[in-house]
Amino acid sequence: MKSSSFLNHSKNYLIAEFFNKGLMFLTIPIFTRLLTPNEYGILAVYGSIVTIFTIILGLNFHGSVARYYYEKSNDFNGFLKTNILFLVVFNGVLIPIFYISRNFFGEFFQIGGNLFVIAVIVSILSSFFNIFLASLQASQNSHNYAKTSVFVNSSTIIIAVIWTYFLVENRYYGNVYSQFLVLFSFIIFLLFRFKNIFLNNSNKEYLKYALFFGVPLIPHALSGIVLAQFDRIMINQLIGSFETGIYSFAYNVGLIMNVIVIAMNNSWVPIFYEHLKNNNYYKIQNLAENYSKLIFTIAFALILFGNEIVTLMADNDYFEALSIVPIIIVSYVFVFLYMLYGNYSFYHKKTGLISFNTFLAGFVNIGLNYLFIPKYGYMAAAWTTLVSYVLLFVLHYCNSKYILKENVIGLKNISKSFATFGIFLTVYYTFVANVSFLISEILKIGLCAVLAFIYFKKDMLTKNLKSK
Repeated sequence: MKSSSFLNHSKNYLIAEFFNKGLMFLTIPIFTRLLTPNEYGILAVYGSIVTIFTIILGLNFHGSVARYYYEKSNDFNGFLKTNILFLVVFNGVLIPIFYISRNFFGEFFQIGGNLFVIAVIVSILSSFFNIFLASLQASQNSHNYAKTSVFVNSSTIIIAVIWTYFLVENRYYGNVYSQFLVLFSFIIFLLFRFKNIFLNNSNKEYLKYALFFGVPLIPHALSGIVLAQFDRIMINQLIGSFETGIYSFAYNVGLIMNVIVIAMNNSWVPIFYEHLKNNNYYKIQNLAENYSKLIFTIAFALILFGNEIVTLMADNDYFEALSIVPIIIVSYVFVFLYMLYGNYSFYHKKTGLISFNTFLAGFVNIGLNYLFIPKYGYMAAAWTTLVSYVLLFVLHYCNSKYILKENVIGLKNISKSFATFGIFLTVYYTFVANVSFLISEILKIGLCAVLAFIYFKKDMLTKNLKSK
């Protein structure tokens, strides 16, 4: 894959992610004014349930799509048909069970039985939608991936705003109903649009492949959800929905960083696989170092201007979230670092190693949360998540280097870049954070510019010399 192709796909993924999340961020000021922190907290817990059950009810099949296409793209449609039909039967059996036990789950999650049932149905629809997106990504059809993702997400958000506005009570249902309506309509459209897929032959080997690749990754995926979202459920159980709403709002601000990390990884994986296949270790190292510098620079800028972002997004009821936004952003920096090394295990299909690492980090996260949230509130949840992501990074690095024995991306230069990032944060909090607003804004811009220059001065000088 040429670097121009990599940049083109990166552009499409980034445009889609920034548009989707940008629209979501633009509506945060609306929802924080339409919904009370209690309602915002309930909606956050509902979203976490959808994410968790999308993995369980989809058997993580979407994770096998890219790998199968990479190996055997000639019978890809038969692979999709077999696994889609299996999921239809699988979920058809489970839905009545969840409906009968809805009150138990509703009480456990503190959201009510009816809302839990809707969450399950939306999870099923989401699992099929994820398979479709995965097929587009696998075939490097980033243009259609971007168009589809933008259409579905923007439609959901726009309808949610309108629906929420007209509801008198339990206004979080505006988001819930809009998500169900849009996903259901789009899945019906896909069935008619791609009905020719179902003319292909089914094969139990396709199902076996998806099960053996996807199912072992379920603990990894669920543990990843535990790290990213289960803290909302625990805060809701241990403290209350108001605190859950504050914490969730802070995470929505921090998700700006996650959007960047995920979009970059979507475009990184294909080129990483190709270079690894061809033993181009130097190219992988060079790209990874530049990638990390870019991530650190963006994270630094977001931390410096986090207060301004929070102020624009919500009213005074949510301002106490300011204190945990920097912690959340740094957590996503370590998400980037662990994904950098976790991709080696994905390449070698060592899904058991991936699941073990994420399960261990998730177990640590749950234990720390139940220990510290009752004592220190939602602030503890932010710190325990950061600790868990640091642990996950260490585990993935050790796996790729010592168990897989790969010629992995060296940590020396990346560590230097991270140390520089830490030094600049120390300078900011020591000398800049408490000065007057105007001077502070000027110094923030200056610090960001200096950090970017330090990181990329070599590339800048090389470019200038070539131009001469």
